[in-house]
Amino acid sequence: MILNFETHFTKTLKKIKNNNYKFILGLSGGIDSMALLHLLKNFIDTNKQFEIDLITVIIDHGLRSVSNEEALKVKKISQTLGFKTQIIKIQKCKPNGNIQNWARKQRRDILFEMCTNLAANLILAHHFDDQAETIFMRLLKDSAIDGLSGMNEIITWNGILILRPLIFCKKKQIKKYVINNEITYFKDASNYDLKFERVKTRLLLKSIKKHVWPNISCDLNYFSNLNYKLLKKIIFIFNSWGKHNILMNKGGAVRIKYESLKKILNNSQLFSIRIIGKIIQTIGGNEYPPKRKKTLNLISSLINGKFQKQCLGNVCIILSRGYLYFFRENRNLNFDINIKENRFYIFDGRFLVFSSIPGKLIKNENPNLSTIDNKNPFYEYIIQINNTIPYLKTLEGKTIKPHLNIINQNSIINDYQKNDSFSLYLIDRILV
Repeated sequence: MILNFETHFTKTLKKIKNNNYKFILGLSGGIDSMALLHLLKNFIDTNKQFEIDLITVIIDHGLRSVSNEEALKVKKISQTLGFKTQIIKIQKCKPNGNIQNWARKQRRDILFEMCTNLAANLILAHHFDDQAETIFMRLLKDSAIDGLSGMNEIITWNGILILRPLIFCKKKQIKKYVINNEITYFKDASNYDLKFERVKTRLLLKSIKKHVWPNISCDLNYFSNLNYKLLKKIIFIFNSWGKHNILMNKGGAVRIKYESLKKILNNSQLFSIRIIGKIIQTIGGNEYPPKRKKTLNLISSLINGKFQKQCLGNVCIILSRGYLYFFRENRNLNFDINIKENRFYIFDGRFLVFSSIPGKLIKNENPNLSTIDNKNPFYEYIIQINNTIPYLKTLEGKTIKPHLNIINQNSIINDYQKNDSFSLYLIDRILV
């Protein structure tokens, strides 16, 4: 057993609301996930009081000729340990470039969909050295404080609780555990291919550690922890300001007092980047806020007094009558999603969708089904907002407008109320 794993994981489990100990483990077959598989097996066998239900999921990207054979071997190992195990093959066409990032997103989307449908939490095998690599890459890309906070041991994303119980473990500890326990694992050749950014970063860090800075991984992790502590303090202050100055529409738009924001823009670059970045991330449905440089360019135009209208990150920003309005651009929207009853879906990265009625998401063409009345502060932009909100077309051909809600990004799917036949939950990543 890796030293202190049981203690760490016990503390993590006690933080979970409603004692929901149903988990999905993303199992790649590599050394990290196979080590975690065995660690969890030992933990479950010796900690029956938690009543853990663990399902392992193997994603076969089909990128290597041996991937199917390996997936079957990993499945057999997992099942022998007593776990329910699934192999899911990715059927989508592979892109020509950035294949690792594509594979990561496909894997993430599949695991998240399974977690939402099974009301389960997600376990991933990221470790101490992964954290160092992530922080180093983000430093090179001039990331803001959110990005430099790195990966947390337990977080919520789009309604799913994510646990990383190995985040405190160094790679050499994992290797030692695997060797000592004669654990079978499989090597992925792409992990040694220098055309991939993370592979190059890993080798660069090894070289720096050997020749220049022996403690670089430890220092990067320490830096990440400091950023996280600072971020928590910033969030507390930011939320207090935001509750008085930011108005969010359930349909996916934000209004903010221009003069109040301008004071922030003139006095704190750190706060400015966070405010603008988080609004654009939320309204644009983006995985991350826009690049720091692009955000600073937008901030500069807001300060110089000549601002009228700009678009960034699929978000249109307009200054009107003392307010800045942010709403989703009417482009890059995929409404063509078939909906099964009593399941959650993610639409455009902005909304969690839930329907007790099967059907298909469509773009609304009927102004009489508007979700905004003429007393709403966002009424001026009713067309822009409604054109980016999905409506439901039932199997009988009836069009249903959604019941709109706002949820905090730290909310868990089990906490949502599902009283309406068709609901959209706008994921608020601004006030967290």
